[in-house]
Amino acid sequence: MPSLFVAHYGEIGTKGANRPVFEHSLERNIRDSLRGLPGLHVRRAHQRFLVTVDDDAAAEARGRLAKVFGLVWFAQVDSVPLAYPQILETAVEKLSDVEKGSTFRVSARRSDKSFAMSSQELARKLGEDVIAALGLGVDLSEPDATLFVDILRDQVLLYRCRTRGLGGLPVGVSGRVLHLLSGGIDSPVAGWLLMKRGCRPTYLHFYLAPGPQNVLQSKVVELVRHLGTYGGDSELILVPFAPYQLATSDLPQEFEPVVFRRFVRMVAEALSSDLGYPAISTGDNLAQVASQTLQNIVSIDSGSSLPTFRPLLAFDKEEIVDLAKRIGSYETSLKEYKDCCSIISRHPRTRMKVRDVDDAVRHFGFKELARRCIADGSVVKVAPGQATIRPLQDVLEEYAGEASERVTN
Repeated sequence: MPSLFVAHYGEIGTKGANRPVFEHSLERNIRDSLRGLPGLHVRRAHQRFLVTVDDDAAAEARGRLAKVFGLVWFAQVDSVPLAYPQILETAVEKLSDVEKGSTFRVSARRSDKSFAMSSQELARKLGEDVIAALGLGVDLSEPDATLFVDILRDQVLLYRCRTRGLGGLPVGVSGRVLHLLSGGIDSPVAGWLLMKRGCRPTYLHFYLAPGPQNVLQSKVVELVRHLGTYGGDSELILVPFAPYQLATSDLPQEFEPVVFRRFVRMVAEALSSDLGYPAISTGDNLAQVASQTLQNIVSIDSGSSLPTFRPLLAFDKEEIVDLAKRIGSYETSLKEYKDCCSIISRHPRTRMKVRDVDDAVRHFGFKELARRCIADGSVVKVAPGQATIRPLQDVLEEYAGEASERVTN
């Protein structure tokens, strides 16, 4: 037996002439999220989506739909023909488990105006007949049970419960962003918030391990895979930290966090330019740690060629932790892992001067050093149950070839 779901979007409905583009992206993301489920069928209908899966896959479908950005709510529904006797029969059946003496209401919406009764008329008529059949009371403000009835062009949908969705925009409609990912709590949450606004992050991580293969068994890939349950298969760019560490061995200790973050930003901007990304993003939070004071953020961003998004800028730590727990990344973030950010955070200055950071950039030749690190980088394609790695240079050459072909055509 197939199970039918109705799924509604919210903000997309305000997009005017561009709405079909957003609807198409959301439909694609729904399909991708439910990929592999038996009996899957997705179609648009009257500013909503109808999703069918085999009955034994219904529970899995509910869990996956709850992770699709752009959906504000969804419900498993019964579908009946456009005939009042069938509507009433199903309504009575769906309310039959409500205890006698309890209250209910009918919430009817008529998308197809050719249906004989208006929404109010249908709600009133159904309410009267359900009362006669089940002896329930009516409460339009705070009922014990609500029966939802949607009249479409070709069918009527009836359901009792709605599941709240994530809202936001479909992942991908706002473009790609290169997102700096550590092994901590904040940056995965920031990546999740970017996806909520329609961005598709490619993750950039600086690793300490002897080689990139060691990262494949770490919590970093685990975090990317988990975030992929919200945004689809993801790419993780791995850049070695060792060349920077060796080149800056005589850097004053109190300069380390801010100077390193400037270097990270320069690597991210170079990669974004090579890959056509218009912005970078971080998990920075204003004044949470010494490197994220206002003055230090100014020093890190000085000379930027691209905008830097900071979705967590105004969150406090408790809010970030709560959100990490809600999206399921918190426990993974707590796992042991040698993160280069934690190693360089001893006795930092809270008000680094821009000129001191600029001097370090010139002294250590950060532009050339960034290119050397990129040359030794790797790209990991992270999908459910697997992670495949290849040289970053191969990916950059492929993108350059595709870009050249686009210009030629």
